[in-house]
Amino acid sequence: MKLFGYLPETLFKPLSGPKKHVYARLLMRLYERVYSARILETPLREEVVKQIEIGLSEFGIGSMGDLSEGDPDEDQTTSQAHYLAYYRLRDTGWLTEETEKWRTYVDMNPDAFMVLGAITDFGNSRVRVAGAVVDVKNNLEAANREPETMAQGLANAHDTALRFARSMRRILAGMREIEDRILGNPNAAAILRTFFQDFVDGLLIADYKQLKTSNNPYRHRRTIASLAGDMLADAGLVGKISRAYIEQGVMAPGATVATAEERVIAELEKIKSVFEDVGPFMDKIEDFRDRLERRIRTTVHYMDVMGEGSAERIVRLIEQLSKIGTDEVEIRLRSPDVGLPITSLALYTPPPPKAPPERTRFKVPKQDPYLRAYVQATTEFDRMVRVSDQKLLEFARRHMQGRDAVSSSEIEIESIPDLFAYRAIPNLAAVGRSVRLGEFTITIEEGRTANDWIDVTAFRIDRTRTTADAA
Repeated sequence: MKLFGYLPETLFKPLSGPKKHVYARLLMRLYERVYSARILETPLREEVVKQIEIGLSEFGIGSMGDLSEGDPDEDQTTSQAHYLAYYRLRDTGWLTEETEKWRTYVDMNPDAFMVLGAITDFGNSRVRVAGAVVDVKNNLEAANREPETMAQGLANAHDTALRFARSMRRILAGMREIEDRILGNPNAAAILRTFFQDFVDGLLIADYKQLKTSNNPYRHRRTIASLAGDMLADAGLVGKISRAYIEQGVMAPGATVATAEERVIAELEKIKSVFEDVGPFMDKIEDFRDRLERRIRTTVHYMDVMGEGSAERIVRLIEQLSKIGTDEVEIRLRSPDVGLPITSLALYTPPPPKAPPERTRFKVPKQDPYLRAYVQATTEFDRMVRVSDQKLLEFARRHMQGRDAVSSSEIEIESIPDLFAYRAIPNLAAVGRSVRLGEFTITIEEGRTANDWIDVTAFRIDRTRTTADAA
C-alpha cells in the first residue's frame, strides 16, 4: 500500500535496513547539492555517482563491506561502495535513469523529491511571525483592491495563514516538551544546557522580541481580521473573486461558481479565525516563557550553594594544585559550556505594561444589495406554491366552466400554481375516496393519470347538484 497514495513501498527499503542513516544522509545530500540546486537541469549519472562517493567518504565508509547489508537482492556485480549505494537507490525507485543518445541522465522520483523538500523545511524551527503577518496582509489587500486580477492573493494569504497557525502550534508543543525535559532533570548544568540549546537556540521565535515593539507588522493582525470580515460581508466581491478563481485556474477544471464561492468563503473565515485567535495564543507562549525563565533564574541563583559550598571547593582546589609541580594546570569548571554569557543581563526582564488598545469606530457591515431581492423572490415563490382551499376551489371552477364533470386526464396544467393544485386535489379525497370542495365533489377513480408534468392518482370532479338545481 502506498503511503498516502503517493509513495511506492520500495522507497522505504533503504531507510529500514541497518544502513538507514547512511542512505538518509545520502538522499539529503543529493537533494540539497544536486536536485534542488539545479531545478531545470537533469544531472548525468557520473555526477550523481561522484556526489555519492564524496558523501560516503565524509561518512567514513570506504569499502564494500561497510555498506553491505547482506541482502540477497543487492547488486553483486560491483565491488565499490558508491556504486552499490547508487544501484540500491535506483532499484528501489529513488533515482530514475533516462538515456539520451549516448548519455545517461539521472532524475529523482518527483513525489520523493517533494517529501525530501518537506523534511528539509522541518529543520528550520524558527518562525518569522511578523513576516507571515505581512504576507497575509499584503495578499489580502491586493485581492480586496483588485479581485478580478489579484484573486490569487486570497489563496496565498490563506496558505500563509495555515502555515503560520501550524508553526505556532508546533512552537507551543515543542515548548511543553522542553519544559518536561527540564523539570525532570536534577542536574543543574544539564538544565542550563537544555535551556540554551533547545529553547533559546532551537525553538525561540526568531523575531519574538520585535513583536513587543510598537512599530512591528504584528500589530496588523486586527486589521487582517477586520478586512477578512468586511470581504465576507461583501457578496459582490466574493462573486468576483470566485469567478476569477475559475478563470485563473485556482479551482479544478469543471468547477462551478457556487463551488468557488464556498471555497472563497471558507478561506476568508479561516483567515479571520486564525488572526482572531493568535492573540490568546501568543499570551500562552509568553506565560510559558515567563515560567521557564523563572525556573532558570532560580537554578542559576542556587547553583552556587548546591552540594558543597564555594569555600570548601576553593580549599580542595588549592590542596590539589599544591600537589602538582607543573606550571600548566587544567582547571575544569562546573558551569556548562553554553556558548552564551551567564550574567544578570541574560536573566528574565519583566515585560513593560501593555498599552490600552486604540479606540476604533465600529463599522456596520455593508448590506448585501441582492439580499432584499432574494428575500422577496423566496417569499413570492412560497406564496405561489402554498396550496389553500381557496386556491383549489378557484382551480376547480376554472376547469369546470360550463361542465358538470371533468376527469383528471382532461385537465391541462399551464403553470406552476396549477401543478401544485393538481397534485393536492387527489390528496383531499385520499381517506374517504370522496370529498366536498365548495360546490364540487372530488372522487378518487381506479388507475393513475400521467401527463408532461406529473403522475398522480386518477380523480374526477363533479358539480354537486342541490335541491334548488333539481327543481
